[in-house]
Amino acid sequence: MNRIALALVILAGVLTTLGAPALATPAPAPIDQAGWAERKRQVTLRNGLRVAYVELGDPAGEPVLLLHGFTDSSRVWTILAPWLVGHRLIVPDQRGHGGSDAPACCYAMSDFAEDARQLLDALAIERAAVVGHSMGSMAGQLLAAEHPERVSRLVLIGSTALAPVRRDDWMWTNVMALREPVAANAEFLAQWSPGAGPTPVDPVFVRHADAEMVRVPLRVWRAVPRAFLDVPVARHAADVRAPVLILSGGRDPLFGPEHHDALVAAYPGARAHVFAELGHNLIVERPHQIGPVLAAFLAMP
Repeated sequence: MNRIALALVILAGVLTTLGAPALATPAPAPIDQAGWAERKRQVTLRNGLRVAYVELGDPAGEPVLLLHGFTDSSRVWTILAPWLVGHRLIVPDQRGHGGSDAPACCYAMSDFAEDARQLLDALAIERAAVVGHSMGSMAGQLLAAEHPERVSRLVLIGSTALAPVRRDDWMWTNVMALREPVAANAEFLAQWSPGAGPTPVDPVFVRHADAEMVRVPLRVWRAVPRAFLDVPVARHAADVRAPVLILSGGRDPLFGPEHHDALVAAYPGARAHVFAELGHNLIVERPHQIGPVLAAFLAMP
């Protein structure tokens, strides 16, 4: 996509967000789902963790680190990445997910954030924009707070400033009830699938994503909620110096309006948008809406 086309895409997304009619702009070519795993490279971090990742976009562009959510993988960004041309996109599988190592310990937010910092080190990237969805946004918040010099912009999608997990809530109850093999827990997995939201999602993507989801080890399914239990995500928000963009789904069953409002309160200078008809997985539900808004924020001086 050339610069003129990209400008039209960005303008279309901004106009749509503001309630104006969108320009008729063609969607960028999708990424091949069947070949995604073959695009992954491996790097070993200083802490010994082997991380699988993919690089996309312009190698000379501004680095953008894309952090996926719980039981997703780098694949979740394949739907949105084509809208971010012009950037150097770093798209890892986080620990316990996809093609990266799944150690017995540990899965606290600090572990994910430190992995992200060490990945930037391993790729000789001094400073990057960080875009996180759900769990990835939590790691992004902590990375931006603990190492503000490393984060140029912070985007929080389907996120929260509150504790993401409470004992006996829907996610806790169902995850703790999982048994081996994970694939046998069909009823819960059907509800947890990225294709289970209020908006139809590309069925080819969903098929591949669901197959990866059931390969996440049961110990990881349980360890992440335990580590996040009753932990307020934005407790270090005052230490974040990067400009912040908050994107939420108005029909998100995990992080509803109170979570969005708490984020706005935690980051009072942030730009914030609620996409009223979208759910928790808004990045794959309507990339033609999310992509231009995200691209516009990343392109701002």
